[in-house]
Amino acid sequence: MKTVVISGGSSGIGESITQKFITNGYYVYNLDIVDNIESSTNKNYKWLKIDVSKEEQVRMAIESIVLDTSHINILIANAGKHLSANIENTTSEQLQELMNLNLFGSYWLIKYAISYMKDYGGSIITIGSDQCSIAKENSAVYGMTKAALNHLTKSTALDYAKFNIRVNCIGAGTVDTPLYQNAIKKYSQSSGVELQKIKDNESKEQPLGRIGSPNEIAELVYFLTQDGASYITGALIPIDGGYIAR
Repeated sequence: MKTVVISGGSSGIGESITQKFITNGYYVYNLDIVDNIESSTNKNYKWLKIDVSKEEQVRMAIESIVLDTSHINILIANAGKHLSANIENTTSEQLQELMNLNLFGSYWLIKYAISYMKDYGGSIITIGSDQCSIAKENSAVYGMTKAALNHLTKSTALDYAKFNIRVNCIGAGTVDTPLYQNAIKKYSQSSGVELQKIKDNESKEQPLGRIGSPNEIAELVYFLTQDGASYITGALIPIDGGYIAR
């Protein structure tokens, strides 16, 4: 049975990815601070309570997984969070928090796992954003972390291609996750704009006229880890309803 390690696999996009691999017979280790997946009915699933923004916790988690399985086949760096703020309105604490989670969390995950993938080959997926390649207002630090994550992905793909380790980044657009729902509710409360109007406007911003679902991201992630995608590496693959093509 192949082993999948995912960070932030308990909710939103991460939960859909986790369920996709469980359903298809993979053993999944979920590194997250909470667990929303019913593990008692999923014998090929294990949750490790890990804060991936802490380097030592990531290192110890990977070592624990390898003691169980001896290898890692698929690594998915998904954990992250958004911050709506320009550079003046971003505190030093917020800057460090996003850097540690969105960028360093993925960096440490890859750093400590990749040596256990070299003998077998495998696939690494980083969950980026449309902001890997474009900028948005009030997103200075979030966009910075996602752009850097894209570069980390591409450089790692070049360094480890000789080991048949493929590394790709998903440029996810606006997706209907709990974080998205919380964000638009807060904006509605602070701005006075009706929640439904905000939802309608968000949909109109996308060329396909709607926002994405976590399951759609999971389908792309799953495809990229399969033999049919064996010639794809170092790629930033948008899945954003056409947003960045405008």
